[in-house]
Amino acid sequence: MSEWELPKDVETESIERVGGGSFLWESGVYDTTIKMVYLNQTASEAVFFNVILEKNNGNMAELRENFCIKSGKAKGHKTYYVDKKTGKKRPLPGYSIAESMCRGATGEDLDTCMKSVEKKTVKVWNPELKKEVNAERPVVMSLVGKSTKVAVHQVIEDKQAQNSNGEWVSTDESKTVNQCKFFGNMEGKTADEIKDNTPAVMFDKWAKKNTGAVIDKSTKGQASNSAASIMGSTPAKEAAGSLFQTDPPI
Repeated sequence: MSEWELPKDVETESIERVGGGSFLWESGVYDTTIKMVYLNQTASEAVFFNVILEKNNGNMAELRENFCIKSGKAKGHKTYYVDKKTGKKRPLPGYSIAESMCRGATGEDLDTCMKSVEKKTVKVWNPELKKEVNAERPVVMSLVGKSTKVAVHQVIEDKQAQNSNGEWVSTDESKTVNQCKFFGNMEGKTADEIKDNTPAVMFDKWAKKNTGAVIDKSTKGQASNSAASIMGSTPAKEAAGSLFQTDPPI
């Protein structure tokens, strides 16, 4: 078995559910071009799939996100985790989204796309210099320049900061980010629909329920919603900010 192929006993399940750059994208379905996909390793040795998307029409602001496709050293460098409730192995959420992108853009799985990796010089954010600098990173060449359809959510979440122990924890501040939910091809089939050879219906279903929605996952937002529910009132709509971030810490 190759490094990026899931073990046979990992039980996958669809990430395609209708569910509840410098500028944020409104929640919706977009036709995009993959500008860049490179791999990055954190201090914990977790591996991330760093993605830059461009819209094919309209506002050309980039969407940047990353997906954790392999856990760090402390968790065994795994592409999956064990569900504590069921004891079953599941793909890391980031692995599932990266797999969805690969199938949507190329028709191939993540393991196959990873065979096209080449080292290239890319722009990488340097937190000490607080700017992008040139750095050599593995680039997934089979994805660069490919077109793909993607479902995107606009999400409000807690900002993270390191505590005295070096652990990432939530702060009292929040920010608005974009999160890619799932991908598909330009004919409108999602990755699951491509794999299962079923009709293209999920993007339309998802768009009808989620276009324009803002999902508030912040601590303040959850507390406000809970209080509003108790009092029988409707919480005020959150204003969208101008920041986005990548996947939350593992």
